Parts: sequence; C-alpha cells; structure tokens
Amino acid sequence: MSEPTRPARRDSVRNRERLVTAAREVFAEHGIGATLDDIARQAGLGTGTAYRHFPNKHAIAAEVLREATEQIVVDADEALAVDDPWDGLVQFFERTAARQAADRGLYETLTGQGDYDEQARIWPRIVASVTELFNRAQSAGVIREDAAPQDVAAIFAMLGPAFAMSRTIDPDLWRRYLALMLDGLRPADRPPLPVGPPPAEALDAILRSSKG
Repeated sequence: MSEPTRPARRDSVRNRERLVTAAREVFAEHGIGATLDDIARQAGLGTGTAYRHFPNKHAIAAEVLREATEQIVVDADEALAVDDPWDGLVQFFERTAARQAADRGLYETLTGQGDYDEQARIWPRIVASVTELFNRAQSAGVIREDAAPQDVAAIFAMLGPAFAMSRTIDPDLWRRYLALMLDGLRPADRPPLPVGPPPAEALDAILRSSKG
C-alpha cells in the first residue's frame, strides 16, 4: 500500500528543495521584504504548494538565513587561526561584509530588520567569537584599547549604505568604506574615543536602532 506514496514523497522533497533554493535567491536580491508568493514564483511552483511546506515567509527565511549567519561564527573561528592578529581581524570583517554585500536578506537580518528572536539567538554567538579576535588583537597592540567587540554590530549596520551603493555603482565599493572603518581601529596616533562602547546587554538596542 505504501508504493504509490513514494513518488509523491519524492515530489514533496524536491519541491521543498526548490523553494529553499528560490528563497536564497529572492532574499539575497530583494531582502526579507519579499513574500512567500515571490518565492513560489521564483521556484516555478504554486503558492499553495509553498504554504504546504512553510506557514509563512518567516519560517523559510529562518531556514535559509540560519546557515548564512552561522557561517559568520565559522569565519571568526577561522580568523583566529591566522597567525597575524590584525590580518585575522581584517579577514573576518572582509568575509562577513562580503556575505552581506551579496545577500541583502542576510544584512537585514543581522541589523535588526528581520525576526527579532532569530537575531537574539545569532548575535551573542557572533559577539562571543569576535571577543576572542578583539582580545587577541588588543594583546598584540594592533587595535586600539577602547574598541569593543559589540562595536562590530554597529560597524556592519553603518556599512548598509555602502552595500546598497555596491549593488548599483560598483560591486566592490563597500571595500572602500570598510577600509576606512578598519583604519579607525588602528591604535597609532588616535585620540581616545569620546564615549565608551554600549554595554553588551544593549546589543538588542543597537540592532533595533539600525531599522531607521
């Protein structure tokens, strides 16, 4: 009796994979404002099929973006393996920024425009990994002592306009502004920062403020 159901199950798995693939493309190009209808259309499937697999766009967005955001933690761990602490920090910023420049949905998720529960899960892990990078770089004297790991969230939020310009002017334009921001982390001949960093527990406020 189970034989006739197997092709249907294979079709269901295949359709889900098509929806997830389409979601990656749609969110990357249009951001998390895209709808489940947009995703179904990109996948070449009916809207009803999409809703049978996912109750709403937030469910499929969480699945698509989880892998991308967890890769940031991997990037931080790999940066710790770089011998030179400054080079490791730069590698982390460049890789993470490149992902956000290429994926509008990822940028919006990381900067407070997506599902807040998902951001609350993601950012503490990122900050924990980045803390090791900052501690190592400060111990080596290659970044200023008053820089703090939680500054990373604000730095990426401020790069948002550069990512937008890169989509319309030059794909690598964001690198110019990242370089300017990284230069501000250097310790040589820099006056102290006028105020201290936000407390780590204010990370949610940093993310929410980037909405506008």
